[in-house]
Amino acid sequence: MNKKKMILTSLASVAILGAGLVTSQPTFVRAEEAPVASQSKAEKDYDAAVKKSEAAKKAYEEAKKKAEDAQKKYDEDQKKTEEKAENEKKAAADLNEATEVHQKAYVRYFEIQRAKDSKKYKNNRDKYNKDLAEADQKIKDTKTVLDEKQSKFYAVRAVVVPEAKELAVTKQKAEETKKGAEVAKEKYDKAAQEVEVAKKEVEAEEAELDKKVAELQNKVADLEKEIADAEKTVADLEKEVAKLEKDVEGFKESDGEYAKFYLEAAEKDLATKKAKLAEAKIKAATKKAELEPELEKAEAELENLLSTLDPEGKTQDELDKEAAEAELNKKVEALQNQVAELEEELSKLEDNLKDAETNNVEDYIKEGLEEAIATKQAELEKTQKDVDAALNDLVPDGGEEETPAPAPQPDEPAPAPAPNAEQPAPAPKPEKSADQQAEEDYARRSEGEYNRLTQQQPPKAEKPAPAPAPKPEQPAPAPN
Repeated sequence: MNKKKMILTSLASVAILGAGLVTSQPTFVRAEEAPVASQSKAEKDYDAAVKKSEAAKKAYEEAKKKAEDAQKKYDEDQKKTEEKAENEKKAAADLNEATEVHQKAYVRYFEIQRAKDSKKYKNNRDKYNKDLAEADQKIKDTKTVLDEKQSKFYAVRAVVVPEAKELAVTKQKAEETKKGAEVAKEKYDKAAQEVEVAKKEVEAEEAELDKKVAELQNKVADLEKEIADAEKTVADLEKEVAKLEKDVEGFKESDGEYAKFYLEAAEKDLATKKAKLAEAKIKAATKKAELEPELEKAEAELENLLSTLDPEGKTQDELDKEAAEAELNKKVEALQNQVAELEEELSKLEDNLKDAETNNVEDYIKEGLEEAIATKQAELEKTQKDVDAALNDLVPDGGEEETPAPAPQPDEPAPAPAPNAEQPAPAPKPEKSADQQAEEDYARRSEGEYNRLTQQQPPKAEKPAPAPAPKPEQPAPAPN
């Protein structure tokens, strides 16, 4: 039950309880007819502050991502440039070394040719031919190595990296976007502070509203009870008058010795009660005429205040928590989708690497794929951590699970009552005369009425007095 209906229902309950058994029901506001809740200025200011804060947060997140992307691009471009320079330096050194080895192979070949007619080979042509063939093979082998080193050198040089001027522009953009993110962060922090200030104003307004509602609720209940109590007094006196009228009729029909005495007493009591009843009716009508305008005014004020309550009876904190939870759910869903996309991209890269290894492609291509896989794997792990953190925010660790209600136990059968010992029949009481019986009946009723009025208890239903048993006529006493 929402707050408005709960308050209104409690008012009705108080009014009905105060009225007791009075047939005329008090007036109260019907929850179904309560006006639609309207926002106060503080609530409107708070909503505006929240929207402004959300817009500032979105702008900050976009600026932050833009700055991160710009910095990432600069870092990647810088890394590519440095890696190319390092790889080119190494490839050039390898090429120079291969060139030198190849040149030495030629020098050795020409040295053997010039020494053909020397003492070393003049009388040993087989050795000459062997050394010359080895030198020629050396030239071929070093030429193969030289060609490989040249291919690798040109492949490294062919890698496209940003020029120094372009790299400088990228660096400047990263610095500018970083400053933009800092400015956006300051705006977001300021907007968040404004939200807190506006929220405190709403909470203060809610507390004041709750206080006023409670005061009016008590006032309405008190007024309704005061009117109901006056009507209840009238109803009680009407019952007393009706009973006294019945007693009077009973005494009129009695022919006992004291019947006339009790009849006079009962008629006197009846007249007094009727006077009190007339006075109570006047007081009740006067009180109702006096209090009903005040009651209607209090109910109207209460209705007006209730129109400012949230229809669901939720506080601003509860509404904020629901909004934050919905936002977290959206974030978790987006991150989970991102994880799925990264897993798919990672799987494709791993397949490409397997194909590259199977087809014996160039090492630098495989190295590039391995590097891309490592980068994608790191991004996937980071995103998965973000998902876990968001899920923890939704369901914090250590949260107590709801304890299920215990299963209802079957009712145990009530023990059979022990057999009571037979009570002896009461001794017969001596019979009373009609006058004695009427006197006791009237005394008993009067005492019951007195106790009821003094103790403010609802009247108990009385059993009708038993008719006096007919007595046999007594014989007249013998004359002395």
